[in-house]
Amino acid sequence: MTDISYAGSEPLMLTLCLEEDSILVSKAILEALEHPRQVQMLINEDRKMLLLQACTVDDREAVVIPPVPMQQFEMSGHSLLRRIRRLTGWTDEKPRVIYGNYIPSHNAIVFDLRSAQPAQLQIPLDGIEGRPN
Repeated sequence: MTDISYAGSEPLMLTLCLEEDSILVSKAILEALEHPRQVQMLINEDRKMLLLQACTVDDREAVVIPPVPMQQFEMSGHSLLRRIRRLTGWTDEKPRVIYGNYIPSHNAIVFDLRSAQPAQLQIPLDGIEGRPN
């Protein structure tokens, strides 16, 4: 994977919220993917990798993103997180953060599950997380 570059200043960060069965997609990811209307998350079990890519509404398991500015987007991830837990052996409920690499030729971001780190979730001052600004 030598085709990796991203001009943004913020890290391409994905947060796996195991207790809430949700996945937080950072604003930087949405910017790198050029604010897609839909995204798709795929898993490569052999390599323990996730791929988040822009897609069309007709693609399998497409997730629609609201067309409003937001700091992060929260998507439901029960079945995907169950597969990730099985792959990684995680048995606790601690949230994990993974930093990704942008692949311009595929307009996608790849994440290595083996590099996931414990995360400290920060609730916004208004107490509402994942809501449009």
